[in-house]
Order: sequence, then structure tokens, then C-alpha cells
Amino acid sequence: MIGNDGKPVSKEDLRKHIAAYNGQSRGSKEFAAIPRALVTILDGLKPGKTGYVKCLDGQVQLSRRKDNSVSAG
Repeated sequence: MIGNDGKPVSKEDLRKHIAAYNGQSRGSKEFAAIPRALVTILDGLKPGKTGYVKCLDGQVQLSRRKDNSVSAG
């Protein structure tokens, strides 16, 4: 995953972005800081489905829960 600054994102930063995705409204400043590619991936996840994102220090499993929030494994 490449961040907005053009550099690879770490697992810790990815988890922060996912927390902002789950907790902030789409018009907020925190939501705007999430890389657009990540928003596209997270929007495309269907409830109960799993996806994977490659980070600077490994791979992270993403899944959408039944309450429509996203968790990073």
C-alpha cells in the first residue's frame, strides 16, 4: 500500500487509517488523509469477505464485519 506521500505504509499506519475509516465521516480531515486506493479497497469489501493488503513490513488481512466495520488482522 502506497500512502499519499508516495511512500509505502507500515502495518501500524494502515491500522490507524482503518480506525479513521471506521470512525470518521467521509468529509472529515482524518478521512481525507486515508490513501484513495485504500478507501477503494475497503469500499469494495462485502460483509463476511476478506481481502489482503501488502504493507512495508508484511501483509495485512482485512475483513468486513456484519456491522459494516472493517477489521485488520
